[in-house]
Amino acid sequence: MDESRRPLLQETATNRILEIYEQYHRPEFIGLDPLVALQRFSRSEDLEVAGLIAAVLSYGRVETIIRNVECLFDLMENQPADFIGATSFAEKKRCFKGFRHRFNDGADIALLLQIIGTLIDEYGSIERLFLSLSDNGAENILHALSAFHRSIMAKARLRCRTLSRNFRFLVSSPVHGGACKRLNMYLRWMVRPNDGIDLGVWNCVPTAHLMMPVDTHVSAVARRLGLTGRKNCDWKMAEEITAGLRTIDPVDPVRFDFSLCRSGMIAVRKVAA
Repeated sequence: MDESRRPLLQETATNRILEIYEQYHRPEFIGLDPLVALQRFSRSEDLEVAGLIAAVLSYGRVETIIRNVECLFDLMENQPADFIGATSFAEKKRCFKGFRHRFNDGADIALLLQIIGTLIDEYGSIERLFLSLSDNGAENILHALSAFHRSIMAKARLRCRTLSRNFRFLVSSPVHGGACKRLNMYLRWMVRPNDGIDLGVWNCVPTAHLMMPVDTHVSAVARRLGLTGRKNCDWKMAEEITAGLRTIDPVDPVRFDFSLCRSGMIAVRKVAA
C-alpha cells in the first residue's frame, strides 16, 4: 500500500464505519439476529442464561437459530433460570429429547445447562463466575474466556468423563487461536448497555476489554474497510479488527459489531437474491 495514501484511506474507512453504524445500529434490524429471541425475557437471571443458550447455538442460518432457540425456551416454559435450578440432569435430558440444532442434540443442551446450573449454585451468577476468572490487568478478555471454557469442560468431564466432539463445539476457547465468535457475542450482549439492541445485564466488565465477535460477514466487511488483512477468522483477526475499532471508540469498540454484521448479511442476501 502507498504509505502517502494511508491516512486518507484510514479516514475514509472511519467515516464509512460510522455511516454503517448510523444506518444499521437500530432495533428494527434485530429481526436478523438471535437477540430477537431474548426479547421475551426481562429478569437478569433469565437473560444471562437464555443469552448463553442463544449464543452457543448461533451457528448456521439465522432463521434456523432463532426457531431452535425459541423452541428450547418454550420447553423451559420461558423460565430458563428457574428451569436449570429446579430440574435434575435426567429431567433435562427428557425435556430436550428429540431436539436438534445441526451438530448438537438435546443431550448436549441438557449437559451444558446442568453444568451452568452447578456453576451458578457455586458463584451466584454467570457474571460472578466470569469475574472470578478475569485478569483485571489484561487488555482484553482472552484469559477469562479461556478460563470460562476450562471451568465448563472440567465440570462436564466430572459428569460424563468422555465428552463428545459436538458438545465441545458448543463452548470454544481462544487458547488454540479460534475467534470465539459466539462467546464474544454473548459478552457483548451482556456487557454493553441496554440500547435497544444489547442487553446491559452485567455491570462489572469494562466494554473496553471486549473483543469483536468475528464471523464470515464481519470478516468480509472488515477486509473491505482495511481493518484486517488476514484471511482466516481467528483470534488474531479479532484482535486486529478490535484494535482498528478502538481508534474510533477506545471505550466501546465492539459497539460496531451489530451494524457491521448486519451490513454484511444484507449484502450477501442481496447477492443471493
